[in-house]
Amino acid sequence: MSSRRIKSLLQDLDHCNTYDQWRETALAFDKETGLEDWKQRQTSSYYDHHLIRSRVNKLREYRKKEDDLQLYYSLNEGIHGNLGGIGRSPLYNHSKFGTKKLIVEYIDEVIAALLHIKSVDNQIISFTDKLDFFRRASHCFGRSALMLSGGANFGMFHVGVAKSLHEQRLLPTVISGSSAGSVVASILGTSTDEELASYFSLDDIKTEAMKFMGWKRLFRGESLLDGDHLEETMAKFIPEITFEEAYAKTGRAINITISPARLNHESRMLSAISAPNVFVRKGVLASTAVPGLFPPVTLVAKNAQGKAQPYNPSRQWVDGTLSNDLPGKRLSRIYGVNHFIASQVNPHVVPFVSEKGQVQGIKGLMAEISAKTTKNIVSNVLKHTRDNLKSPALGYFLTQVHALVSQDYTSDITITPNFNLLNPWKLFSNPQQDDISQLVLAGERATWPKIEWIRNCTKISRTLEEILKEMEAIEMDKLSIESNKKTVTQS
Repeated sequence: MSSRRIKSLLQDLDHCNTYDQWRETALAFDKETGLEDWKQRQTSSYYDHHLIRSRVNKLREYRKKEDDLQLYYSLNEGIHGNLGGIGRSPLYNHSKFGTKKLIVEYIDEVIAALLHIKSVDNQIISFTDKLDFFRRASHCFGRSALMLSGGANFGMFHVGVAKSLHEQRLLPTVISGSSAGSVVASILGTSTDEELASYFSLDDIKTEAMKFMGWKRLFRGESLLDGDHLEETMAKFIPEITFEEAYAKTGRAINITISPARLNHESRMLSAISAPNVFVRKGVLASTAVPGLFPPVTLVAKNAQGKAQPYNPSRQWVDGTLSNDLPGKRLSRIYGVNHFIASQVNPHVVPFVSEKGQVQGIKGLMAEISAKTTKNIVSNVLKHTRDNLKSPALGYFLTQVHALVSQDYTSDITITPNFNLLNPWKLFSNPQQDDISQLVLAGERATWPKIEWIRNCTKISRTLEEILKEMEAIEMDKLSIESNKKTVTQS
């Protein structure tokens, strides 16, 4: 093992400009350091390798014997996400590329079994039973979502994350965004794949969203930046389209979080389900309305005649990060999401976030307990102080601070930039083209080490979604044919 060679490979990893370059270098590093041998060995304390090996052998045996019913019943025992701990972070952080070969073997065997069951003659397993099985399996396994945090101009990091996932065909169809993240989420949800390819080229990204209106406005209780100018800039890359229309166009379910501008109002998550007729652009404008910098926003929706009108005109909304930066619980409830990928660039969060389940050993456990205890103490002090104040303005401010402190910023897979990249002086300024390119590339580079982790954790759910899409289309055709026959008979 050459230390000079290893050091050189590590430096090369930090300067790759494409995923293919990074992958080749990471594999070379794993081979040079002996980590390739670690992948070949089944054993590890991080997952139940006995369970996974047994499962692989059983599925493989039934498929080899063409024992379709036994394979079907074996799969019916349950297809679970993270079975035996195969999605845990230490299994993907140990080497530079990939994980245990047995885990990949298991995932591929499950997928082969699923595709085989789909193709089994309907005389052996009826179409109805197969469709019911795949629906249950999909519901049980769950699905993944991409959550994009706030972070003002640092949100361009999200573009690099989304670009990498899209190029690898790993971009989830459920996407949330708050504040800066809502801008990127809206582009992902209103653009076709062809339009996204053009956007990711960075040729047309605008940099003049911030227009300073003068410090005197602050003393008059007005916003420092021009909200109308921001909306005009957004109009150049977010079409005049509702959440429902966006979903029909792209098949991507975008969810935009917004916070109430007044005390005692609840935060919301806008989507094709919760607010189908609301215009996406207005939702994004509300989610990016940082109090003091931009004015609060009244949402606009299409009425029954297709014309724009105020939506809940008595209510105004501000920055989504304040109340629900990463809306995991809401996404779970609405879409059945149980696996989360987060791109997190909030400067006050980045130094402290990690993946769920990453804690190892006594030191790690004590550090997590200490962090959670401190968070709870600060949260309770803020809540007590707010509840005993008579000033509505100060009470509203402390409510927002309490919401920021008490939020859960962790995720199953968390993608963050190097903290040194987040220059606070550039947080609310118009970025230059070099700044944009630097942040986007940083997003790509931060995503590449997570690609195989994401691929493995989502491969089964993506296969189930594709099978269901195909089978439900067949079911619709059958129903349509039967309906036409009835119509002809009645005639």
